[in-house]
Amino acid sequence: MNEINENTASTYLAHHYGEIKEEINELSMRKNFAGIFQAIVNHINLLLSKGQIEKIGTKIKFIGWLHKRGNEYVQYIIENLFVRSFEGMKRRCTTEQWIYMYQLIPNNLKHVYQLQNTNYLTQKTSL
Repeated sequence: MNEINENTASTYLAHHYGEIKEEINELSMRKNFAGIFQAIVNHINLLLSKGQIEKIGTKIKFIGWLHKRGNEYVQYIIENLFVRSFEGMKRRCTTEQWIYMYQLIPNNLKHVYQLQNTNYLTQKTSL
């Protein structure tokens, strides 16, 4: 199976994130894949502020699917922009919302999130 590159991923993302499709297409035309993920993070934060947790779960599951099938660059952007945004989402949620949302995060993204937090804590304690 071929890995998904950023161009194909951009097309999938525009389809899956219909609410911000135009923004994704514009950023894709400019070859700004990182910008696409920043737009997605902003969109998810907007959904969170509106209390639309169920929609967020669906969106995160799709990113997990894309991470599994993406090439190295796609995975890198997802890990360093999208997964790193989980900590900010956690701060914006109530405890109950975060517990619910965390259960919806695919295992591959949970693993990356846990590694990032372990590395952060290790670095912080060694200072």
